[in-house]
Amino acid sequence: MKNLYLSLLKTRSVIIGLITAIIFQILFSIIWITGYDHVTDRIDQFKIIIVNEDSKIGAQVANNLEENLKFKITQSSVLKSAMDKLDDRKVQMVIYIPEDFSSTLQNNEKKAKIIYSLNESNPSMLKSVMQTVEQKVTSTINKESVKSGLQITFEQLHVPSNQAIGLSQGLSERIHPVVNNINKVSNFSRLMVPMMLVMASFTGSMLFIMEMNKAAKAFKTLYNRWQRFGARAFLIITATILISTIGSIMVYVMGVHSHQGFITMWYFQMMYVLTFLFLAQVPFFIVGDAGGWVNIAMLSIQLLSSGSTIPRELLSNFYQNASNFLPATYAVEGIMKLVTGGPSISHEIIMLCKILIGIIVITLILVALQRENKKEKSSNLTNV
Repeated sequence: MKNLYLSLLKTRSVIIGLITAIIFQILFSIIWITGYDHVTDRIDQFKIIIVNEDSKIGAQVANNLEENLKFKITQSSVLKSAMDKLDDRKVQMVIYIPEDFSSTLQNNEKKAKIIYSLNESNPSMLKSVMQTVEQKVTSTINKESVKSGLQITFEQLHVPSNQAIGLSQGLSERIHPVVNNINKVSNFSRLMVPMMLVMASFTGSMLFIMEMNKAAKAFKTLYNRWQRFGARAFLIITATILISTIGSIMVYVMGVHSHQGFITMWYFQMMYVLTFLFLAQVPFFIVGDAGGWVNIAMLSIQLLSSGSTIPRELLSNFYQNASNFLPATYAVEGIMKLVTGGPSISHEIIMLCKILIGIIVITLILVALQRENKKEKSSNLTNV
């Protein structure tokens, strides 16, 4: 048994397997820990739009919120435009102050409404943060500085001084927060679907390309580099169709249906799986067999920066910038829209097409730069 143990330990497959397992530990630790480092310190990067239609007290409230909330605040007068940005996940919350806000506040029998709109088609962490924001906003209105400002505003509206003081001090009991959630998600598993599909698709792509790379070596002396590249490309297309079809059917059978139809889901999955497969083979053209280890790093970076686990706004600049050029980002955004609701995925498809074209161009350059050995040249002449 000792001899067998030593013999197996010396084999190339076992050595590579051990190195791969160790690299997983090293890369995952470095990438995930640095990626999540000080995430909560960057909550102020969330974007909130305040839509105010009340030119009196509402304007004072909106200005005070802009000064007191530690987020990226912008004011708008068009509710539909703000809601479109929320639906497209370009902002994290819309705070709406209706036109009758001032008149309602002056009516002791009614409560003034402030409407907070959230998009549940986002990582679950965002929803909990925005719920805290809703509570903070309501409490911010009740701060002494806001009360003072509103008291002055009441007096400017010719409300008697003692009544103005009473109204401003009693404001906390007269603001009625209304939460409006769009793209509601009743099942938490739906929020996990983007991460699951992206992780399964890229991990599967890594393993398929690694095995295909091994198989292609057996034909290196029989076919030239362009023939091998062409064959690999057709194999990738074949694998894309099979992987996407099985993946889409499995998700559908498990009860996760696309808001834009099964065909759209299937087509979109083909787009990002095809991109993943072409991306996964690039490292093998650059560093040979070590390309599998490079793919481990790309898996971690894409999962972290895609927005499938935490909002991208909370990541450091490095990961945010990197995510703009990685297909997993647009795969997650598209799947989120399909599974939990949202606008058209045309933007995500266009971005995946651009990334895919860029990857193919880079691959063609790498193939052209490969050196042909004598056996390849003789093979070229024979094929001619």
